Amino acid sequence: MHTDYKLNRYRPSPDALLNPCSDEVFKALFTNESDESRIALRCFLTAVLHKNVKNIELRPNEPPVLDDSDKAVRFDVSCTFNNGEAADVEMQGVNKYNSFGPRAEYLSARLLNTVFHKGDDWQTIPKVYQISLLNFIFDKDDPAAIGHYRMQKDNGHLLSGIQTVIFLELPKIDALGDVPPETLHSEEKWCKFLVDADNPSKQDYINKLTASDGGIMEAKKTLDKISSDWILWKCELDREIIERDRNSELHYAKEQGLQQGTLQAKREDARNMKNDGLSAAKIAEYTGLSEDEIAGL
Repeated sequence: MHTDYKLNRYRPSPDALLNPCSDEVFKALFTNESDESRIALRCFLTAVLHKNVKNIELRPNEPPVLDDSDKAVRFDVSCTFNNGEAADVEMQGVNKYNSFGPRAEYLSARLLNTVFHKGDDWQTIPKVYQISLLNFIFDKDDPAAIGHYRMQKDNGHLLSGIQTVIFLELPKIDALGDVPPETLHSEEKWCKFLVDADNPSKQDYINKLTASDGGIMEAKKTLDKISSDWILWKCELDREIIERDRNSELHYAKEQGLQQGTLQAKREDARNMKNDGLSAAKIAEYTGLSEDEIAGL
């Protein structure tokens, strides 16, 4: 009864679905202890990497996904597959300080360091993939939504192909609209699902996506299941409040900056008028500044 009360408190309606693009929900979607979740993760990786991924093993890299006391953790999904190859998958909402490129490259290198051990032969070094779904546009000069980054020579010669960073830019996928699923690449279908799955007005389109891809169908089953967890709804509400607070702070800072700029301009105009010999009363009339303030310029 207590759990039902909390769910009713945080869930907007009995059939509302969580947003898969929020960190906590994204991780829960692919790490839930269920066959549907495991199949969804395997199919997602197969779609993004264009290779048959199997025998996935999740790597422990975070506290439990539904631990309500978790604070400031990275909600990525780390796993190994295909004879030691590894992938780290994350949802990222903000390109903070415009430094996401170096950040992704660092995470890729760190992932490689965790799967390649001292004494291993260079010929057996496994490939690693840093996969980031971005809720912002990373490359404004390229309309393509899917980007693969590897180290290579200026002439295009690949250094080794061991490390691959993959960006899936969700706003570019969202801009496609409700295009028929059969016209989308496999990874684009997944992006459309993640963007639209919680939107009540998009459920007919989501049904078309699930009918076209068995892995997405398993992900939808998992989303239906975890959407009955009150902790995830609370996390989503907390995130929404934090985002609104952040936006309000930015709006306030912008307004303060504009007001300060206007005041400085008025003072500069008053100073020039004063140098031209206008009376303080006249300057006050023109600028709105007080005569005492004008006298101090």
